[in-house]
Amino acid sequence: MPDSIASRRSYIIIPYASYQQETSVAPGITGGYYFKSNDLSRISSVTGSVIYTFLNQFVFNLTPRMYFDQGKLFVYSNLSIRDYFDYYYGIGNKQTDTKQAFTSQSVAMVVQPQYIVSKYFFVGGTLSVRYERIQSDSTLDANKETLFARYGRYGWNPYSQWSIGALAAYDTRDNQFYPQKGIFAKTTLDVSKAGWGSTYSTKELCLDYRQYVPLFDKQVFAWQFYYKGIYGNKGIPFQLLPTVGGRDMLRGFREGMYRDNVLMMLQTEYRLPIYKRLKGAVFLSAGDVMNSSGYHIDKLKVAYGAGLRYRLNDARVHLRFDLAKNNYGDNLQFYITASEAF
Repeated sequence: MPDSIASRRSYIIIPYASYQQETSVAPGITGGYYFKSNDLSRISSVTGSVIYTFLNQFVFNLTPRMYFDQGKLFVYSNLSIRDYFDYYYGIGNKQTDTKQAFTSQSVAMVVQPQYIVSKYFFVGGTLSVRYERIQSDSTLDANKETLFARYGRYGWNPYSQWSIGALAAYDTRDNQFYPQKGIFAKTTLDVSKAGWGSTYSTKELCLDYRQYVPLFDKQVFAWQFYYKGIYGNKGIPFQLLPTVGGRDMLRGFREGMYRDNVLMMLQTEYRLPIYKRLKGAVFLSAGDVMNSSGYHIDKLKVAYGAGLRYRLNDARVHLRFDLAKNNYGDNLQFYITASEAF
């Protein structure tokens, strides 16, 4: 390991506002503390955000990523607290006539300790805990029999889930926040058992593969394949089902409008420097949710757009601004955050 410091200690606090269909105008604060490091690919950090939207949605996230024992042990963790007004559109990858208002109140935590077997290979375990309850208005009482008959009643009553599992990861990226070369591959398998602290018995498999290909003049072509499947013989809360949309998964779609027990997605991004700390990006992604009983796609979901990046510190943390559109004719979406989509 070189003696020189590759990344100095730094902290960031950024007030910002964004607009999405899911949130309306969303003012908030995002920030992070980044430890000094001699290796740009191994930087400990604690990041977080607080958002309160014009739809009276509250979202709090805290994400420590810590290296211990001279880089031999890595612990990823996340705490999420949400009081979130939203709409339920049913289950499946087709647009429906369902639009049921509800408010989700949830607390979720995940911890993933990982032992670094070799320079690039990690193995470890996962522990996740989630408690959630739904609040709704009188319209649910009028619609719930039809709603439950069509899509099931799983998730509408308060539930808790405790999951344990295992993971393996391979990481040759030169930096975790804004990679310019390398590969990241991670597989996780989580299991929860009804009666052992959980309301439902589920199994969840996640595969995440990313590659960053350096081109000329510090330009980078990045791509990601992502698979997530959650399986349960006696029902799965609709909130746990994978969904497209939002700031990371198929940007340009409304998050939560399409959900099912399997998600498969491919996204690409071309990143290029513009001037000093300022960079640009254009992106294209395609994928869909589907049911594992048939894996049928009615109309592939495609999203595309462009954005700007501004480097905030030596750790290569960038403020990200994206504009995105989709092939379903939805309105233009924009996203502001201090992390890359992948």
